[in-house]
Amino acid sequence: QPVGDTLNDLIRNPVQPERTDVHLPLNLNIESFRGEQLRITGDTDLTVRTMLLKVSSIDGNMKLDTLDIDANQGTVKASGTAQLANNWPVDITLNSTLNIDPLKGEKIKLKVGGALREQLEVGVNLSGPMDVALRAQTRLAEAGLPLNLEVVSQRIAWPLTGDTQFQADDLKLKLSGKMTDYTLSMRTAVKGQDIPPATITLDAKGNERQINLDKLTVAALEGKTELKALVDWQQAISWRGELTLNGINTAKEIPDWPAKLNGVMKTKGSLYGGTWQMDVPELKLTGNVKQNSVNVNGTLKGNSYMQWTIPGLHLALGPNSADIKGELGVKELNLDAAIDAPGLDNALPGLGGMAKGIVKVRGTVEAPQLLADITARGLRWQELSVAQARIEGNIKSTDQIAGHLNVRVERISQPDVNINLVTLDAKGSEKQHQLQLRVQGEPVSGQLSLTGSFDREAARWKGTLSDTRFQTPVGPWSLTRAIALDYRNKEQKISIGPHCWLNPNAELCIPQTIDAGAAGRAVVNLNRFDLAMLKPFMPDTTQASGVFSGKADVSWDTTQEGLPQGKVTLSGRNVKVTQTVNDAPLPVAFETLNLSADLHNNRAELGWLIRLTNNGQFDGQVQVTDPQGRRNLGGNVNMRNLNLAMVNPVFSRGEKAAGMLNARLRLGGDVQSPQLFGQLQLSALDIDGNFMPFEMQPSQLTMNFSGTRSTLAGIVRTQQGQINLNGNADWSQIDNWRARVTAKGSRVRITVPPMVRLDVSPDVVFDATPSLFTLDGRVDVPWARIVVHDLPESAVGVSSDVVMLNNDLQPETPQTASIPINSNLTVHVGNNVRIDAFGLKARLTGDLKVAQDKQGLGLNGQINIPDGRFRAYGQDLLVRKGELLFSGPPDQPLLNIEAIRNPDATEDDVIAGVRVTGTADEPKAEIFSDPAMPQAEALSYLLRGQGLDSNQSDSAAMTSMLIGLGVAQSGQVVGKIGETFGVSNLALDTQGVGDSSQVVVSGYVLPGLQVKYGVGIFDSLATLTLRYRLMPKLYLEAVSGVDQALDLLYQFEF
Repeated sequence: QPVGDTLNDLIRNPVQPERTDVHLPLNLNIESFRGEQLRITGDTDLTVRTMLLKVSSIDGNMKLDTLDIDANQGTVKASGTAQLANNWPVDITLNSTLNIDPLKGEKIKLKVGGALREQLEVGVNLSGPMDVALRAQTRLAEAGLPLNLEVVSQRIAWPLTGDTQFQADDLKLKLSGKMTDYTLSMRTAVKGQDIPPATITLDAKGNERQINLDKLTVAALEGKTELKALVDWQQAISWRGELTLNGINTAKEIPDWPAKLNGVMKTKGSLYGGTWQMDVPELKLTGNVKQNSVNVNGTLKGNSYMQWTIPGLHLALGPNSADIKGELGVKELNLDAAIDAPGLDNALPGLGGMAKGIVKVRGTVEAPQLLADITARGLRWQELSVAQARIEGNIKSTDQIAGHLNVRVERISQPDVNINLVTLDAKGSEKQHQLQLRVQGEPVSGQLSLTGSFDREAARWKGTLSDTRFQTPVGPWSLTRAIALDYRNKEQKISIGPHCWLNPNAELCIPQTIDAGAAGRAVVNLNRFDLAMLKPFMPDTTQASGVFSGKADVSWDTTQEGLPQGKVTLSGRNVKVTQTVNDAPLPVAFETLNLSADLHNNRAELGWLIRLTNNGQFDGQVQVTDPQGRRNLGGNVNMRNLNLAMVNPVFSRGEKAAGMLNARLRLGGDVQSPQLFGQLQLSALDIDGNFMPFEMQPSQLTMNFSGTRSTLAGIVRTQQGQINLNGNADWSQIDNWRARVTAKGSRVRITVPPMVRLDVSPDVVFDATPSLFTLDGRVDVPWARIVVHDLPESAVGVSSDVVMLNNDLQPETPQTASIPINSNLTVHVGNNVRIDAFGLKARLTGDLKVAQDKQGLGLNGQINIPDGRFRAYGQDLLVRKGELLFSGPPDQPLLNIEAIRNPDATEDDVIAGVRVTGTADEPKAEIFSDPAMPQAEALSYLLRGQGLDSNQSDSAAMTSMLIGLGVAQSGQVVGKIGETFGVSNLALDTQGVGDSSQVVVSGYVLPGLQVKYGVGIFDSLATLTLRYRLMPKLYLEAVSGVDQALDLLYQFEF
């Protein structure tokens, strides 16, 4: 039945049947119906967390008080009334929020009012990823289906989330009338990726038999594209249309490829019963593309039987042209195509070169003939270039196909490919033909010869592949014997005879004929594969040696359900892999290396056996039952006596690792919810290295697995104290796994040579989930000694606005953790923590709160300095008060420090000192005294220990003071001089008091060897001191001056 008649039958009668009232035999009142954790299975599983229904039906009046659904796909809330009599009035409201991508968060509001037998009104509002408003009025009881529809949207974008690829603004669509006589209009503005901004206007009218497109206008690219068309489906689907381009200009949108185009195309045709026919009576396109004139002119018509009549079709772009003329008729074939392109440069982006040739089709449908002769030179397309190409052929088809085809391509070049010559020669007939292919170049060169014959009646082709060899990046490959080929088209099967491919480092063989069709079997033997063959593909830091052999046996039957059957085995001999880590080779030698994969009886299995030379064993198997269905897991994983000493070669001299790894694990569950049973144990773990902050003693770690849960227990022993580790993990919900590790210890000695030694007592908890890492707890530091060697005064920190560049001189992107980390740690500084840094010798106490979140790292708390000494202004000052207040950024503490001159060395019972306040980057220093006095007087007491009006002889004190101040200000210059002459930590200072004061210059000329040279300020006596560090706390010192001494010094603290 024609489409028009089908549509006419659908809308001839009203959608709503004749008036009938529905009388229910009973009244219904459901005051409350609740449901929880309801699961509906099907193509899409639906889980309803909660549901609440309150509904009643009394005397034909239905009332929905509440419908409340909370499901994994979203929520629904609905209420309303309906009457099943008279005009069937309805009043229904529904609100929904979706929770499915890409409409996650979309809110839907539906309002239905009016009457089913009179006018029904429907309103839909969508808000969220897509904002659309729809209003509709219809009369379902009236023939012709009257409908007024309006759709409005300020913005519709695709995709709904993420980067916008397409966007329509100010969309307005209206449909009014009946299906037997309606009008349609639409207005919108569109834009997007690779889509120029455009305004679209549509005006149309139609009925149940046809639609008349009065005008479809797309205003874009400074011009217009208009389409007028009539589509009729009363009998067959037929069309008649006219497409016009007017003033199209791409210069602004595509400045590198400007084009101006005008044109018209008229077309008509029909589609019926799977066949089609089309007629283009007029085709014209004029303009220019990047200063090349464009001209397309012609007419053509054709049908689905590939019968074409082309009176003439001319295509021209600049000096290049192509012409097609002729007919592919019911019986006769007479079609000519000619190309003459002397200048393809810039004809299209990335195209260049020249081409010239002809293609002719002659003969009849029963005996066609194809002749071709095409030559091209200097062809370029993007990064591909061809110096010269020639295609020449003459193929006839009478009682059998016969002819020849010759292809020659010279100098093919593109990145990583350089082919000097490719030739293809094919000639003969169906009964006897041959093909030769030769390739010369890199990365592949070689040749092959193929001969064969085709039996048209049996639809069978037989051939032989011989004289085949190729040179590849992994060496030459050649056939040891010709390959017999047999293709049977009726059976859709091909047979490949036995053969071998030979390489100096490998041999791959097909020992028996492969019959490949709907069902078949293939056996492949890897007789030899030397890992040296992989050297071109491995980085310089990896070396591999050894030989693999193996076998693959695969069978299939696509007429039967299920997976193919097969087994693959690999066995390695003398395999050794050496990986360079930190400029040191890490060799791993395999005594046994066997791998296998098996797929039989709807079960897949992967197995391995690895024995390391002079080490342990790693073996196991993993099974998946019903891979296409339940995908149940099974198998085991075992580790036996794997010694961590195998990594010792990458450690520095004097460093080592020891420990034994054992495991007996069993797999269970399925792929969606894997289970693990058994134990993994690391015993006698001992890592001795400069990178370790403590001296480790033999420790152990044990993990026990029980299905979807695991526990952790371990002890990390050190020379002083130990850390107890406990933990657990749960992956019963694979997408919402969790893990927890706790660490508790007591007075564990931590050493960071040469500056830090401290005892810590941690009590911390680390929690991990797919979305967050959390570190909480407390760390006590009861004892510490922090000694910071003097830095050169010229040392300068890295500025906060420094931009780091990579090797391509591009700014480096800061690395961020894929999973955010939150921490909340309390650090308690005990009463026996001492620091010696930058002239400060003091004791520290206090508490700090370390917090980290998405805003960054922050410190809150206070560090106190109960007592200490500080060298400043050429004096040794006593710290009377010291407070560092942290409230946020760790590098911006608030300072409140008072340091005074030793009262025993100050006259008149005066206390004079320095008070430092403010922040660390902007400290404020002021001199104070008790009792209060002018700043000049207070400064005199601070520097000299006496007031300005003292009658005592103070020339020596004043001299020492001035020299001390001068030396204090010259440190940066002295440090730069030392760096210039290769002396590290070169410093200028004063030592001694009174008449014994000296100016001392010191520095390290070798690591551990310090040289000091001092000259007396008042007596000009010189002293030379050499100090050599034998051990971290043991020194040998030689002093030569007025007296000579050789001392052995040992440093200790209490």
